[in-house]
Amino acid sequence: MEQQPDYSAWSSEKLVERVTILEKQLREQMVRCGPLLKPSSPEPKHKKVKLVRRFDPEKYSTRFIALKFAYLGRKYNGLEHHANNTTPYPTIEEELWKALSKAKLIFPTPNPSLDDEEPNWDGCEFSKCGRTDKGVSAFGQIISLRVRSNRPLPLSTSHEGHDKAEHHQDTEHRLSNGEGTSPAVAPFDPIKDEIPYPQILNRLLPPEIRIFAWCPFPPADFSARFSCTQRSYKYFFTQPAYTPTPGLIGLTSVKTSRGQRREGWLDIGAMREAAKKFEGPHDFRNFCKVDPSKQIENFERLITFSDIIRIGPGHKGPAGYLSLPDLQEYHPSKMDDPADSALGDSHPPSSQTQPTPAIHAFEVRGSGFLWHQVRHMVAILFLIGQGLEKPSLVDDLLDVEKLPRKPVYDMADAAPLVLEDCKFDPELQWIYIGDNTSGGSDVARNGLKGDGKHGIGGAVDELWKVWRGHKIDETLAGSLLDLVARGGQRDDPAKPEQVDHSSSEPGSKAVSVRSSSSSQRVFLGGDLPRHVGKYMPVLKRQRMEAVEVVNAKYLERKGLDPPERDRGKAASVDD
Repeated sequence: MEQQPDYSAWSSEKLVERVTILEKQLREQMVRCGPLLKPSSPEPKHKKVKLVRRFDPEKYSTRFIALKFAYLGRKYNGLEHHANNTTPYPTIEEELWKALSKAKLIFPTPNPSLDDEEPNWDGCEFSKCGRTDKGVSAFGQIISLRVRSNRPLPLSTSHEGHDKAEHHQDTEHRLSNGEGTSPAVAPFDPIKDEIPYPQILNRLLPPEIRIFAWCPFPPADFSARFSCTQRSYKYFFTQPAYTPTPGLIGLTSVKTSRGQRREGWLDIGAMREAAKKFEGPHDFRNFCKVDPSKQIENFERLITFSDIIRIGPGHKGPAGYLSLPDLQEYHPSKMDDPADSALGDSHPPSSQTQPTPAIHAFEVRGSGFLWHQVRHMVAILFLIGQGLEKPSLVDDLLDVEKLPRKPVYDMADAAPLVLEDCKFDPELQWIYIGDNTSGGSDVARNGLKGDGKHGIGGAVDELWKVWRGHKIDETLAGSLLDLVARGGQRDDPAKPEQVDHSSSEPGSKAVSVRSSSSSQRVFLGGDLPRHVGKYMPVLKRQRMEAVEVVNAKYLERKGLDPPERDRGKAASVDD
């Protein structure tokens, strides 16, 4: 053993040198053995690993049902999802598939051609009614599909070696008859004891999408698409359609059947006259967009109802500046009354505070609709309402012998369009959320409270939240609009600008100071009118290719044989 040196006899210089050497050695050891010398920390508590049970579809019965739901479509890329097609916004179908998959309500057959996150309806017997486009909403959309059921499987039945379709049919038979699974098991109520499908799905869906009813027993051969006998649409718009311009410059230079008008105000009477012309069976090839991939040759559709309706009583509120006399609808028949100027109120003095703006809708019902048909119909009605076309234009466009090729014109904006309802024959028996029979032995088991309609998490509360947010936005924007529009020299409704009629003959119209070369503003349902330059009447515009030519070019481009045309004759497209 090495003898310890006697440091007492060392000089200070030698001691300093020794300390320096030892410090260097210590640092080197710390570098080599640092991790081993650190004080040990207490072992972390290991969280219990949650075991994810494998979901075995074979342990559950299934049933075929229909769902009725609504959605606000402005934030979505339409209803239908197309495989391997990336869209800027999600589709309604994607959101439905995500919710159904997360709730383990569907058991699709694996499809190797689809990504895991892509909707896969294989084996789900899925169908949808109205295939709404990007931005379009629905208040009565229908889908039908096969979903998981609460009904216990028969104790004596083994699925091994049995065809799955036979099991489905057996399950449907027992559901429809309300049979019990075993003498020892209480009879299963196919409604009260069933999974509360709307409540479960509404917890997983975005607030703009709400399922509010389900049908437990659709007909065996039911298809949400092909069993539909009538679809109803509404297209909402305001009156005035856009903010009018005060003064003579705001009067149109367009001559209408009712005289001169102020820009922004629509002739509802003329629109109603034109809308009624759509009723009956007609060929609507001039009121749709042709999809050559469908090879459609029959464009006749039956319209059972078509009209312009007013939506509820108006009320005075934000944007009430439109009640100012010089922004009201212009009526030249009152010009001979000294009390009424060309810019004055079109109603008796007592209506100076009339509710504005009013909400109207074009309502149309029919057996079926072509692609973008409703939006084309609305576009023509708006042109008529603005006095740019006559109601007889509808007759001309419906006469395909006179006009076999569609004139070029823009269709109306998508956002105000709503698929309101879908009818079936026989009618489906719907169970709505809030009904006592809406199902729900599964409610407490799934942590659900209430009836799914009112209360926390209920559809009404969620939709109230959506509505109130939009209503507050409307109030703020309308109040700001009101503030700006009423400011300045024209904020006194008692002093509207006067027009000198001394040189005018009785019944003559006021003359607009707007130049005839000014760009025409055309309203097509959007938030603002479009400037189109000099307006060209629809019947004088360039014509598109005939339907037969469009279809033939598609077949040639795709290299398809004539039989493909025959198989496509029965195809139909919804708006």
